Amino acid sequence: MYPYFQKNTPLHAAERTAADPIRTFFTQNPAFGTLLFQVTGGQGAFPVEGATITITKALADGVSLSLRVVTDESGKTVPLSLPAPSRALSQAPNGGIVYATYQAEVSAPNYVTTDIRDLPIFDGITTIQPVNLTTDIGGRRQNEVEEIEDKEPDL
Repeated sequence: MYPYFQKNTPLHAAERTAADPIRTFFTQNPAFGTLLFQVTGGQGAFPVEGATITITKALADGVSLSLRVVTDESGKTVPLSLPAPSRALSQAPNGGIVYATYQAEVSAPNYVTTDIRDLPIFDGITTIQPVNLTTDIGGRRQNEVEEIEDKEPDL
């Protein structure tokens, strides 16, 4: 039903209750938005092939959903369908939050890893997330992580 996500821990029959964090998440996010990454190096001058992107969503009780994709020769990922709240919520006053947020980690050999926080996904909208990786020649910056925090959308 949700092909891009996998649970990090086994889901036992005893966990399948109405309070299950995964069930709750999908109930609150019945729609889908699309996310595509464009990863470049050299301040956007060239695509980075083979960059690994891990997208995660932390849920209640220490449960998280994650998926991993790799960029192609053009530095792009396949379009990813991610759960999001229904756009119908935006049609009513105080309808609630109309987007879901995700985290992403982008890494590639010879580049500094980049973490992206609070990446918003909206129902029916395709988000193209550009990521410019910084070169790490000689591995001197291998323990460094560059962070990008998206601002909460001003709706």
